[in-house]
Amino acid sequence: MEPAIGISSQLDYDGCNYFIEHIAMISLFTGIGALLLYLFSAWSQNKASASQVSKRGYLLSMLGWGLHGANLYFHLFTQAGLLLDLGAALSLTAWAVIGVILISSLRKPVANLLIFAAPIAALAIAVDTVSVPSIIGRQYSHGILVHIIASILGYALFAVAACQAVLLIYQNRHLKHHQKSRFITTLPPLQTMESLLFEVLAAGQIFLTLALVTGFVYVDDLFAQQLAHKTILSLVAWVIFSILLWGHYRLGWRGRTAIRWTLWGFANLALAFFGTKLVMEFVL
Repeated sequence: MEPAIGISSQLDYDGCNYFIEHIAMISLFTGIGALLLYLFSAWSQNKASASQVSKRGYLLSMLGWGLHGANLYFHLFTQAGLLLDLGAALSLTAWAVIGVILISSLRKPVANLLIFAAPIAALAIAVDTVSVPSIIGRQYSHGILVHIIASILGYALFAVAACQAVLLIYQNRHLKHHQKSRFITTLPPLQTMESLLFEVLAAGQIFLTLALVTGFVYVDDLFAQQLAHKTILSLVAWVIFSILLWGHYRLGWRGRTAIRWTLWGFANLALAFFGTKLVMEFVL
Protein backbone atom coordinates (compact mmCIF):
# COMPACT_ATOMS: atom_id res chain seq x y z
CA MET A 1 0.00 0.00 0.00
CA GLU A 2 2.88 2.40 0.66
CA PRO A 3 3.91 2.76 -3.02
CA ALA A 4 0.28 3.52 -3.97
CA ILE A 5 0.10 6.18 -1.27
CA GLY A 6 3.37 7.66 -2.51
CA ILE A 7 2.14 7.77 -6.11
CA SER A 8 -1.14 9.38 -5.02
CA SER A 9 0.69 12.02 -2.99
CA GLN A 10 3.00 12.77 -5.92
CA LEU A 11 0.03 13.14 -8.27
CA ASP A 12 -1.68 15.52 -5.83
CA TYR A 13 1.54 17.53 -5.51
CA ASP A 14 2.03 17.72 -9.28
CA GLY A 15 -1.62 18.69 -9.79
CA CYS A 16 -1.32 21.46 -7.20
CA ASN A 17 1.84 22.81 -8.87
CA TYR A 18 0.14 22.68 -12.29
CA PHE A 19 -2.82 24.67 -10.91
CA ILE A 20 -0.58 27.25 -9.22
CA GLU A 21 1.48 27.74 -12.38
CA HIS A 22 -1.64 28.33 -14.47
CA ILE A 23 -3.00 30.82 -11.92
CA ALA A 24 0.33 32.66 -12.00
CA MET A 25 0.24 32.83 -15.80
CA ILE A 26 -3.35 34.11 -15.83
CA SER A 27 -2.43 36.72 -13.23
CA LEU A 28 0.59 37.81 -15.30
CA PHE A 29 -1.33 38.12 -18.57
CA THR A 30 -4.28 39.97 -17.02
CA GLY A 31 -1.84 42.35 -15.33
CA ILE A 32 0.02 43.08 -18.57
CA GLY A 33 -3.27 43.52 -20.43
CA ALA A 34 -4.60 45.96 -17.82
CA LEU A 35 -1.31 47.89 -17.81
CA LEU A 36 -1.36 48.36 -21.59
CA LEU A 37 -5.04 49.31 -21.66
CA TYR A 38 -4.50 51.94 -18.95
CA LEU A 39 -1.60 53.47 -20.88
CA PHE A 40 -3.58 53.52 -24.14
CA SER A 41 -6.51 55.04 -22.24
CA ALA A 42 -4.39 57.88 -20.86
CA TRP A 43 -2.89 58.52 -24.30
CA SER A 44 -6.34 58.52 -25.88
CA GLN A 45 -7.73 60.87 -23.23
CA ASN A 46 -4.84 63.26 -23.74
CA LYS A 47 -5.24 63.32 -27.53
CA ALA A 48 -9.03 63.49 -27.65
CA SER A 49 -11.17 66.61 -27.72
CA ALA A 50 -13.70 67.33 -24.99
CA SER A 51 -16.50 65.59 -26.90
CA GLN A 52 -14.48 62.38 -27.30
CA VAL A 53 -13.24 62.03 -23.74
CA SER A 54 -16.03 59.76 -22.55
CA LYS A 55 -15.84 57.39 -25.52
CA ARG A 56 -12.62 55.64 -26.52
CA GLY A 57 -10.60 56.52 -23.42
CA TYR A 58 -13.44 55.61 -21.08
CA LEU A 59 -13.95 52.25 -22.81
CA LEU A 60 -10.24 51.42 -22.66
CA SER A 61 -10.16 52.31 -18.97
CA MET A 62 -13.23 50.17 -18.30
CA LEU A 63 -11.65 47.17 -20.05
CA GLY A 64 -8.38 47.76 -18.20
CA TRP A 65 -10.24 48.03 -14.92
CA GLY A 66 -11.92 44.67 -15.55
CA LEU A 67 -8.61 42.94 -16.31
CA HIS A 68 -7.03 44.70 -13.34
CA GLY A 69 -9.77 43.29 -11.10
CA ALA A 70 -9.14 39.78 -12.44
CA ASN A 71 -5.41 40.23 -11.84
CA LEU A 72 -6.06 41.28 -8.24
CA TYR A 73 -8.40 38.35 -7.64
CA PHE A 74 -5.74 35.82 -8.64
CA HIS A 75 -3.06 37.68 -6.67
CA LEU A 76 -4.92 38.47 -3.45
CA PHE A 77 -6.80 35.25 -2.75
CA THR A 78 -4.33 32.47 -2.01
CA GLN A 79 -4.70 29.06 -0.38
CA ALA A 80 -3.30 30.54 2.84
CA GLY A 81 -5.73 33.45 2.83
CA LEU A 82 -5.71 37.12 1.77
CA LEU A 83 -2.25 38.22 0.56
CA LEU A 84 -2.12 41.99 1.06
CA ASP A 85 1.55 42.93 0.81
CA LEU A 86 2.76 46.41 -0.18
CA GLY A 87 2.63 45.72 -3.93
CA ALA A 88 -0.87 44.27 -3.73
CA ALA A 89 -2.04 47.17 -1.54
CA LEU A 90 -0.73 49.68 -4.11
CA SER A 91 -2.43 47.83 -6.96
CA LEU A 92 -5.71 47.38 -5.07
CA THR A 93 -5.81 51.06 -4.15
CA ALA A 94 -5.11 52.08 -7.75
CA TRP A 95 -7.92 49.77 -8.90
CA ALA A 96 -10.29 51.40 -6.40
CA VAL A 97 -9.26 54.89 -7.59
CA ILE A 98 -9.97 53.99 -11.23
CA GLY A 99 -13.31 52.47 -10.19
CA VAL A 100 -14.32 55.61 -8.29
CA ILE A 101 -13.49 57.78 -11.32
CA LEU A 102 -15.30 55.50 -13.79
CA ILE A 103 -18.45 55.34 -11.67
CA SER A 104 -18.39 59.05 -10.80
CA SER A 105 -17.95 60.01 -14.46
CA LEU A 106 -21.34 58.49 -15.27
CA ARG A 107 -22.98 61.52 -13.66
CA LYS A 108 -20.12 64.00 -13.20
CA PRO A 109 -17.53 65.32 -15.71
CA VAL A 110 -14.48 63.77 -14.03
CA ALA A 111 -13.29 61.38 -16.77
CA ASN A 112 -10.26 63.61 -17.42
CA LEU A 113 -8.82 62.48 -14.10
CA LEU A 114 -7.99 59.23 -15.91
CA ILE A 115 -5.16 61.09 -17.67
CA PHE A 116 -3.36 61.08 -14.31
CA ALA A 117 -4.89 58.05 -12.62
CA ALA A 118 -4.51 55.50 -15.45
CA PRO A 119 -0.68 55.76 -15.75
CA ILE A 120 -0.37 55.60 -11.96
CA ALA A 121 -2.53 52.46 -11.94
CA ALA A 122 -0.32 50.98 -14.69
CA LEU A 123 2.75 51.71 -12.57
CA ALA A 124 1.09 50.09 -9.53
CA ILE A 125 0.40 46.94 -11.57
CA ALA A 126 4.04 46.85 -12.71
CA VAL A 127 5.30 47.21 -9.13
CA ASP A 128 2.93 44.49 -7.92
CA THR A 129 3.97 42.16 -10.76
CA VAL A 130 7.73 42.39 -10.22
CA SER A 131 7.72 42.59 -6.41
CA VAL A 132 8.23 39.47 -4.32
CA PRO A 133 5.75 39.28 -1.39
CA SER A 134 7.50 39.64 1.96
CA ILE A 135 4.50 38.26 3.85
CA ILE A 136 2.18 35.26 3.47
CA GLY A 137 -1.59 35.16 3.08
CA ARG A 138 -3.76 35.40 6.20
CA GLN A 139 -7.33 34.62 7.17
CA TYR A 140 -9.28 37.67 8.38
CA SER A 141 -12.56 38.03 10.26
CA HIS A 142 -15.53 39.76 8.62
CA GLY A 143 -15.00 42.83 10.79
CA ILE A 144 -11.36 43.17 9.73
CA LEU A 145 -12.35 42.74 6.08
CA VAL A 146 -14.88 45.59 6.44
CA HIS A 147 -12.09 47.67 8.00
CA ILE A 148 -9.73 46.89 5.09
CA ILE A 149 -12.34 47.62 2.41
CA ALA A 150 -13.44 50.88 4.07
CA SER A 151 -9.80 51.97 4.40
CA ILE A 152 -9.05 51.32 0.74
CA LEU A 153 -12.24 53.00 -0.53
CA GLY A 154 -11.64 56.00 1.72
CA TYR A 155 -8.06 56.31 0.53
CA ALA A 156 -9.17 55.96 -3.10
CA LEU A 157 -11.69 58.78 -2.73
CA PHE A 158 -9.15 61.06 -1.07
CA ALA A 159 -6.66 60.21 -3.84
CA VAL A 160 -9.25 61.36 -6.39
CA ALA A 161 -9.77 64.53 -4.32
CA ALA A 162 -6.01 65.14 -4.29
CA CYS A 163 -5.94 64.78 -8.10
CA GLN A 164 -8.77 67.30 -8.32
CA ALA A 165 -6.87 69.68 -6.04
CA VAL A 166 -3.83 69.49 -8.34
CA LEU A 167 -6.07 70.17 -11.35
CA LEU A 168 -7.55 73.18 -9.53
CA ILE A 169 -4.04 74.57 -9.06
CA TYR A 170 -3.44 74.06 -12.78
CA GLN A 171 -6.75 75.72 -13.71
CA ASN A 172 -6.21 78.68 -11.38
CA ARG A 173 -2.72 79.29 -12.73
CA HIS A 174 -3.88 79.27 -16.36
CA LEU A 175 -6.86 81.52 -15.64
CA LYS A 176 -4.69 83.95 -13.70
CA HIS A 177 -2.22 84.28 -16.58
CA HIS A 178 -4.95 84.14 -19.25
CA GLN A 179 -3.39 81.04 -20.79
CA LYS A 180 -5.36 78.47 -22.75
CA SER A 181 -4.58 74.86 -23.55
CA ARG A 182 -6.51 71.97 -25.06
CA PHE A 183 -6.40 70.13 -21.75
CA ILE A 184 -7.88 73.08 -19.85
CA THR A 185 -10.80 73.25 -22.29
CA THR A 186 -11.70 69.62 -21.52
CA LEU A 187 -11.97 70.28 -17.79
CA PRO A 188 -15.25 71.29 -16.13
CA PRO A 189 -15.63 74.94 -15.05
CA LEU A 190 -13.70 75.95 -11.94
CA GLN A 191 -16.84 76.21 -9.78
CA THR A 192 -17.94 72.72 -10.86
CA MET A 193 -14.49 71.32 -10.05
CA GLU A 194 -14.63 72.80 -6.55
CA SER A 195 -18.13 71.42 -6.01
CA LEU A 196 -16.97 67.96 -7.12
CA LEU A 197 -13.95 68.21 -4.82
CA PHE A 198 -16.09 68.64 -1.72
CA GLU A 199 -18.50 65.90 -2.76
CA VAL A 200 -15.58 63.47 -3.07
CA LEU A 201 -14.09 64.68 0.23
CA ALA A 202 -17.40 64.12 2.04
CA ALA A 203 -17.70 60.58 0.64
CA GLY A 204 -14.09 59.83 1.54
CA GLN A 205 -14.63 61.09 5.08
CA ILE A 206 -17.55 58.68 5.52
CA PHE A 207 -15.37 55.70 4.59
CA LEU A 208 -12.42 56.95 6.65
CA THR A 209 -14.72 57.27 9.67
CA LEU A 210 -16.01 53.73 9.09
CA ALA A 211 -12.43 52.47 8.78
CA LEU A 212 -11.42 54.09 12.08
CA VAL A 213 -14.52 52.87 13.93
CA THR A 214 -14.14 49.27 12.71
CA GLY A 215 -10.44 49.47 13.49
CA PHE A 216 -11.09 50.42 17.11
CA VAL A 217 -13.75 47.69 17.40
CA TYR A 218 -12.08 44.76 15.64
CA VAL A 219 -8.32 45.39 15.80
CA ASP A 220 -6.85 44.20 19.09
CA ASP A 221 -4.71 47.25 19.83
CA LEU A 222 -4.59 50.11 17.33
CA PHE A 223 -1.94 51.86 19.42
CA ALA A 224 0.43 48.91 19.55
CA GLN A 225 3.98 49.71 18.46
CA GLN A 226 3.53 48.45 14.89
CA LEU A 227 0.20 50.28 14.40
CA ALA A 228 0.62 53.46 16.45
CA HIS A 229 1.99 55.65 13.64
CA LYS A 230 -0.67 54.48 11.20
CA THR A 231 -3.46 55.14 13.71
CA ILE A 232 -2.18 58.57 14.74
CA LEU A 233 -1.61 59.75 11.15
CA SER A 234 -5.05 58.48 10.12
CA LEU A 235 -6.64 60.35 13.02
CA VAL A 236 -4.73 63.50 12.07
CA ALA A 237 -6.01 63.15 8.49
CA TRP A 238 -9.56 62.64 9.78
CA VAL A 239 -9.31 65.84 11.87
CA ILE A 240 -7.90 67.79 8.91
CA PHE A 241 -10.68 66.70 6.56
CA SER A 242 -13.32 67.30 9.25
CA ILE A 243 -12.10 70.87 9.77
CA LEU A 244 -11.95 71.44 6.00
CA LEU A 245 -15.51 70.19 5.44
CA TRP A 246 -16.80 72.21 8.39
CA GLY A 247 -14.96 75.30 7.13
CA HIS A 248 -16.41 74.88 3.66
CA TYR A 249 -20.04 74.36 4.66
CA ARG A 250 -20.00 76.82 7.58
CA LEU A 251 -17.49 79.48 6.57
CA GLY A 252 -17.41 79.09 2.80
CA TRP A 253 -13.79 77.94 2.53
CA ARG A 254 -12.74 77.32 -1.07
CA GLY A 255 -9.94 78.03 -3.52
CA ARG A 256 -6.38 77.92 -2.20
CA THR A 257 -7.51 77.16 1.34
CA ALA A 258 -9.41 74.08 0.21
CA ILE A 259 -6.51 72.93 -1.97
CA ARG A 260 -3.93 73.28 0.81
CA TRP A 261 -6.03 71.43 3.38
CA THR A 262 -6.90 68.68 0.90
CA LEU A 263 -3.27 68.01 -0.02
CA TRP A 264 -2.15 68.26 3.61
CA GLY A 265 -4.75 65.74 4.72
CA PHE A 266 -3.96 63.39 1.84
CA ALA A 267 -0.23 63.54 2.61
CA ASN A 268 -0.92 62.38 6.19
CA LEU A 269 -3.21 59.62 4.96
CA ALA A 270 -0.72 58.44 2.31
CA LEU A 271 2.02 58.29 4.93
CA ALA A 272 -0.27 56.33 7.24
CA PHE A 273 -1.47 53.98 4.52
CA PHE A 274 1.75 53.18 2.68
CA GLY A 275 4.57 54.62 4.78
CA THR A 276 3.82 52.38 7.75
CA LYS A 277 3.39 49.32 5.52
CA LEU A 278 6.71 50.02 3.80
CA VAL A 279 8.54 50.24 7.12
CA MET A 280 6.82 47.13 8.51
CA GLU A 281 7.63 44.95 5.48
CA PHE A 282 11.09 46.13 4.44
CA VAL A 283 12.70 47.94 7.38
CA LEU A 284 11.62 46.24 10.61
